[in-house]
Amino acid sequence: MTTPKFEKQYNEMIEINKNLFDELKEKSSNLNSEEFREIQRKVVRVIRRTEDRLCSKTENAKFASFSTNLADRFWELVRANYPEVDHAES
Repeated sequence: MTTPKFEKQYNEMIEINKNLFDELKEKSSNLNSEEFREIQRKVVRVIRRTEDRLCSKTENAKFASFSTNLADRFWELVRANYPEVDHAES
C-alpha cells in the first residue's frame, strides 16, 4: 500500500528538521517561556512552508476542495504528534 502524499511530506519535514522538533518537545515542559514560544514560531514556519509545498499544485479552481482536505489531513497528523504547535499564550 502506498503512503499518502501528506504523510510523505510530513515524514520528510520531520526528518529534515528533527533537531527543531525534538527541541520543541523538550521545551514544552514550560509552555509559557519565551524560549518555548521562539521554538514554536520556528516550527510553525517550517510546517506552513511544508503545507504550501504540499498544496501548491492543487490550489487551482478544479482541485481547491482537494487542497483544503489535504492541508487538513496534514495538520491533523502534525497536531497528533506535536500538540504543542497550537499552544497559545495564557
